Amino acid sequence: MPPLFSGYTPHLIYSLANVSISLHLLYQRNAFADEKAGINAQESVLQSIADELRSNAPLSSQDLQRLKRLARNSKQNAQDSIGEEISWKDAFLGRSKHRRSGENE
Repeated sequence: MPPLFSGYTPHLIYSLANVSISLHLLYQRNAFADEKAGINAQESVLQSIADELRSNAPLSSQDLQRLKRLARNSKQNAQDSIGEEISWKDAFLGRSKHRRSGENE
């Protein structure tokens, strides 16, 4: 008597590969859309900085610093905000209340 799934093995492998490729392409499409949105936002902020500098109105240093911070690359902002490593335990189980309360202070 042959095994139960012996005739379906190629179909299962094909389906698994198809789903894997589909999920990968979906992730890539979403990553590209996020990157494009970030670049468009950065371009908009840089355009507003250029408009402010072209006008003869005085620009406060706080506004200029805020616009510079917004114009920075989002990856650079993310790297600046990362202060600690996250363990696998924290990733799967979440952070403990003790750690969260320590971060808010």
